[in-house]
Amino acid sequence: MSTRAVPARPRGAIAFWALAGIALLLSHDAVFLTQVGPGEELTRALRSAGHDYWGIASLALAAIGAIAAAAAGIRLMRLRRRVQALGVRRIPPPAGYARRSLLAWARLFALVAAGFVVQENLEHLAMHAHPIGLGAVLGPEYPLAIPVIGAITLLGGMLAGLIGSAELALLETIAAALDRLARAPRILGTSPLRLDLPPTSVLARAAAGRAPPQVLASAT
Repeated sequence: MSTRAVPARPRGAIAFWALAGIALLLSHDAVFLTQVGPGEELTRALRSAGHDYWGIASLALAAIGAIAAAAAGIRLMRLRRRVQALGVRRIPPPAGYARRSLLAWARLFALVAAGFVVQENLEHLAMHAHPIGLGAVLGPEYPLAIPVIGAITLLGGMLAGLIGSAELALLETIAAALDRLARAPRILGTSPLRLDLPPTSVLARAAAGRAPPQVLASAT
């Protein structure tokens, strides 16, 4: 069975949705900023026209984003500690950063653009009793919506690709180190009874996701 480690999908999905929420928050406010400019006019626009809920929603999205960022930081810190405990050199990030970033950007862009359309249609229903459909991103009311959303989600995709590459590099380093420990008796041609593993193996047993082979005392 392969020992190649991969990021857990549920954790990655939660992080992605949190990133999408932050991207929607930034995109929404940035669209209005480009439309009306900074200052009191922007404040009035974000407090009227069906935006009564937006203050609380913004705080909630910001809190979710902060929690997700903290969780990602803690995850990377724990993985670095595992690598240090194993006493091995970290493997460079795998190739494919651009591809991962572009895929994350495409997903973020589609999700945030759809969220913005739904949001603006609900606001128009509340204020004017009619939706505007795709006019939220294609009509004259928000002519800069698409480029603004595209720019912000591109930054989000680059961030997702960077964090993903760092996590994959750490996981690959841990998996490779544990594989070497598991194959050590066959490579060295030494009986497991007389195999002396380096001191880091004790720490590895506590820190790694999969414990290395047990150290057996030499027979007397």
